[in-house]
Amino acid sequence: MFTSLRKKYPGAIIQHHYPTSIESTKVWFTNEQEDEYIGIDQSGISQPELDLLYCLFKEVTPSPGFVNDSHDSAEWYNYLLENGPVPSMNDGEFRIIQFSLKEGRDQLQLREAFQHLLPHGTVLVFLADRMGLLIEKKHEWTMDEEQLLSISHVIESDFFVSPSFYIGQFHEADLHLPTFFAHERELFSFSRTIHKQVFIQSAVTVLPEFALHHFPHEWEEHFFKQVADFFSEDPEQIHTIKAFLENQSNISQTAKTLFMHRNSVQYRIDKFIEKTNIDIKSFQGGILAYFACLSFQSDNLPNNG
Repeated sequence: MFTSLRKKYPGAIIQHHYPTSIESTKVWFTNEQEDEYIGIDQSGISQPELDLLYCLFKEVTPSPGFVNDSHDSAEWYNYLLENGPVPSMNDGEFRIIQFSLKEGRDQLQLREAFQHLLPHGTVLVFLADRMGLLIEKKHEWTMDEEQLLSISHVIESDFFVSPSFYIGQFHEADLHLPTFFAHERELFSFSRTIHKQVFIQSAVTVLPEFALHHFPHEWEEHFFKQVADFFSEDPEQIHTIKAFLENQSNISQTAKTLFMHRNSVQYRIDKFIEKTNIDIKSFQGGILAYFACLSFQSDNLPNNG
């Protein structure tokens, strides 16, 4: 199968065993049977060609243990994923920022790029399937969304792919943290199926839709029926109500976000309350209305992907 590719890439290496070393200058692929491997020089392949090969073949990447060769990254990998002991660097609280890349890239080059961008003391851990972790200790200053976006922009300019991030919560590095991490990993996996174009997520942004996803469908039909009927009559209303709730029930900020007059926003909110009997100006009413918005949006409107 790979023999014909050698006409296009004369310097390619073809072999029938897993490559014993994966150089950063080559990109490796295998076939469906994983009985044939080809290594192509990255300098002789264009990005469109690379994207096509990703579609046709399975990329061969270094194992996590190969890339996580520093003491700290190996300790954290074993601790979080292999039931290993608590890392020696365990004083204080830590949070795990997960990242994902849509396409595979050379992990050795990515590691070098990340290490130049991350604050001192941040531990970088690579996983399989184009995933990785940033282990950050709690300080007076921590990475915020703006810094993560800056890192994302640099990675995108160098590797032509934008990372997606999930910012975890701070926990002590004890026997319970691997379990907390497993939960956050599930949330991140869920978020990538519903928010394909949102690059920074957290429990705050994912949990509502995750909870709704596990809500019995017949309950949705019962509890959210009045809201669904209201939005079905006037689908534009959902954008106003959802924006109002996401702007902390601030009418002026909602009007600014939607480029609407304040009185128009107020009219729509009053009409929603009148038709549904849900007072979205109250905290409890706002929660119910927000879940109803997510439910209607999931069933009737295109998602963010």
